[in-house]
Amino acid sequence: MVAKDVARLWEELRYRDPEEKLGWITQLSQNPTEESIEVLLDVLQQESWFLRDQAARVLATMGEPVLEPLIEYLGSGVWYTRASAVLALGRMGNPRAAAPLVEMLKDPNRTVRDAVWDGLVLLCRNELATKELAAAFEALPERARRFALDGLVERDSEAAGRVLRHMDGGAGAAQPAGAEAAGDPIAGGESDEAKQAAR
Repeated sequence: MVAKDVARLWEELRYRDPEEKLGWITQLSQNPTEESIEVLLDVLQQESWFLRDQAARVLATMGEPVLEPLIEYLGSGVWYTRASAVLALGRMGNPRAAAPLVEMLKDPNRTVRDAVWDGLVLLCRNELATKELAAAFEALPERARRFALDGLVERDSEAAGRVLRHMDGGAGAAQPAGAEAAGDPIAGGESDEAKQAAR
């Protein structure tokens, strides 16, 4: 795709109705070039939630060529660009995204932090990424680790159980606060299945 075509597509993205915009985003993803990837990344900086969400979904399917640029976008000065990059990385499921996403739990914007939790849950769908996520949690100071685990438990206790199994050799030494609650898979509450989740 030549630069002229990319410029035309970008203009289409700005002025067409939502369904046509989705078509153009899909077209950009079907034969990715440096230029089309640049346009899709550029969409993450736009005010339109619809466009950002669609671009993040498409970028998540592109793998290695967009991993580093998405990680760089985590440092954007615009909160919605950071949030979109976080969700794209979570959907991608690449283990290398674990540490940068955990670092984003410090973001001053609550919407970004909420997106981080969602991204971490998505990341847990990949076993290798879950191992990296456990390592990133273990690298945190104790208080930050508890905060991270508590947040993950709140959103998806099963995912948190998978992370804990990889922490400290699976001993579950870093259980989150409130893990003693009955039936909590992190605590190993009443059910045998819950007990297994913490191991």
